[in-house]
Amino acid sequence: MPATAQVMNDTLMEVEHTPQVHKRVLDVLPGVSGGVARIIVGQPFDTIKTRLQVLGRGTIGAAGMPPEMVYSSGLDCVRKMVKSEGPFHLYRGTVAPLLGNMLLLGIHFPTFTKTRACLESNDAPGTFTPWKILAAGAAAGAAGSVVSSPTELIRTKMQMVRKNNILAQMKGAAV
Repeated sequence: MPATAQVMNDTLMEVEHTPQVHKRVLDVLPGVSGGVARIIVGQPFDTIKTRLQVLGRGTIGAAGMPPEMVYSSGLDCVRKMVKSEGPFHLYRGTVAPLLGNMLLLGIHFPTFTKTRACLESNDAPGTFTPWKILAAGAAAGAAGSVVSSPTELIRTKMQMVRKNNILAQMKGAAV
């Protein structure tokens, strides 16, 4: 028979001898790790998407721009960016969403866990309640949107620094 200090329930979070600090880290660490992975993998695609939306062929931002500065496709955008700005510019504007996603998912995971536990506190163990899980997800999403909205705005503005620099140069040349 195990000693009282070693009694374990279904998860590590419910091990009686686990210090509270470790439980908090176990709540936040998966979210922070997920936030880092999401940005490292997705940022180049997001930068290309933003450039195409603003400087893609047929957009208002591309009107009046020299043809060599207008992007015809995603591959054309990558090719021109790497050639003129270097490969690391695919990650331009990464710091804000990196910190934001670390914070966002660091808030999202524990909020979901705590809300779900609170909503299911009176239920029988192992009972699957989709509506309570949906409510916990909505609460976590609402808590996360407070962080994600400002960081997305900063990220987009940082990605478009090049367009603003080009437009300033064109206005200076036209004077």
